[in-house]
Amino acid sequence: MSTNIKITRICEFCQNEFTAKTTKTQYCSLKCSSRAYKARTRKSKIEESNRQTEIARNPNLEIVKTKDFISVDQASVLFGISRRTIYRIISRGELDVAKFGARTVIRRCDMDSFFSIPLDQSLLRPVQEFPGLDQCYTITQIQQKFGVSPGALYMIIQRHAITKYSVGKFNYVAKKDIDIIFNARGNEKE
Repeated sequence: MSTNIKITRICEFCQNEFTAKTTKTQYCSLKCSSRAYKARTRKSKIEESNRQTEIARNPNLEIVKTKDFISVDQASVLFGISRRTIYRIISRGELDVAKFGARTVIRRCDMDSFFSIPLDQSLLRPVQEFPGLDQCYTITQIQQKFGVSPGALYMIIQRHAITKYSVGKFNYVAKKDIDIIFNARGNEKE
């Protein structure tokens, strides 16, 4: 059974115009069809090779993708951003974290949802406002008032995720945040 259909088509490989006898014809000749098949095969092999290389470069990446809680290092590898960028997002209060000693842990669903939010909305999120100079301590004032070393103070601020404010060349911390921590520690000693 033959048909008398003649359809003008454009070859998907060489982009030349040709007359096809069916509505499903994609290529002008067997030569173009073979070349397109070889190009598709080559492309799929290259993609598979690149995927295998990425897995070899980061062998734990497949394991990390299945975890519910990830570290900052794992998040930076998984999402392809630097650790410092993740810490900046955390310090702006745009990402919730949990602290286990010195280790910061992030829920993977929080990271996924953070990157699914359009950029404009994430920029419009309110960041904790500066309470004013009279409501803040400088880092030096905290060290002198509570008798704590710079390293210990840094660890306390990191552990409790206390917001620091930079004004000029000084760093400030809200008095209410520091007073709560050191009053609680003072009650533990008694």
